[in-house]
Amino acid sequence: MQNTPKEWSLIQMIRYRVQRQNEHTVVPLGDDAFVFKNFPGYSVICQDMMVEDIHFKLDYASAFDLGHKALSVNLSDIAAMGAQPHFAQVSLALPEKINESWLDDFYKGMSTLGDEYQCEVVGGDLSATQDKLVIDVSMHGSVEKPLTRKGVQSGDLLLSSGPLGLSHTGLLALTKKKDGYEEAKKKHLRPLPRLDLVSGLQERHNKVHALMDCSDGLINDALQLCPHPLGLHIFAENLPIHADTSKMSLDLGIPVEEFALWGGEDFELLLAISPDDYDIFPGWHLVGQYTESPGVFLTHADGKKEITEFKGWRHF
Repeated sequence: MQNTPKEWSLIQMIRYRVQRQNEHTVVPLGDDAFVFKNFPGYSVICQDMMVEDIHFKLDYASAFDLGHKALSVNLSDIAAMGAQPHFAQVSLALPEKINESWLDDFYKGMSTLGDEYQCEVVGGDLSATQDKLVIDVSMHGSVEKPLTRKGVQSGDLLLSSGPLGLSHTGLLALTKKKDGYEEAKKKHLRPLPRLDLVSGLQERHNKVHALMDCSDGLINDALQLCPHPLGLHIFAENLPIHADTSKMSLDLGIPVEEFALWGGEDFELLLAISPDDYDIFPGWHLVGQYTESPGVFLTHADGKKEITEFKGWRHF
């Protein structure tokens, strides 16, 4: 299909906003394809899509927010592999309500975050759509020693890199138009990938049994790490809960652990290690343990309760 003058104008605007100098670039953004010199190690590729009214609403998420978040969710997947990001490609399906100013702000949000992690937008596609905005981002990175979801053993501890349930707290605050909850709103709209932890994880790569990012809620994601027939105990008193989440729990009358167990989109890292190695991962929060006995349990000081009803995000 032939490009229209307006489309060429948008492409020029995007190129001005995102293009950077990179010694690995051979053929830059603007040709039929982007060409780059390979990085050392293995190549890592991931992709995530965000759809209006499924993953976000334009009445509370700005263009800058969405540019930031669309890149961040991919950067989080890169971090979960113990890798480093390099290049992103961004495809957008744009309804008529999206104007050029909105699009410029979107790429501002994306390139501002990308510059923090030396990740450059190098291509993609633009299309019109009848109704909803669709954002599709793919990313290229590299890694010498991939860290994967496979490798959990009976007795392994489950650690979280940060608070759980904070993003869901922010979503509730935004959709219910509640004042305050600024940290929670920021966590939901502009999450930060835990790439700051990658070098430390790589230094101890032989101690990492399994690693993934927490995007669908603690229980759902922790079970992704859990091979059959192992079980999982979550330690209720250990769950890292932010003050905003505690406040929302009281405000809505919902048990605070519900936020951490099922909230989703925290984009913290979940790490499985041997109990013998717990001391070499300071700053991580102990949230559970894998066991030989099957079943999923929420453990309190006075006992445990089996979890049989599974909640949280489901696409289908």
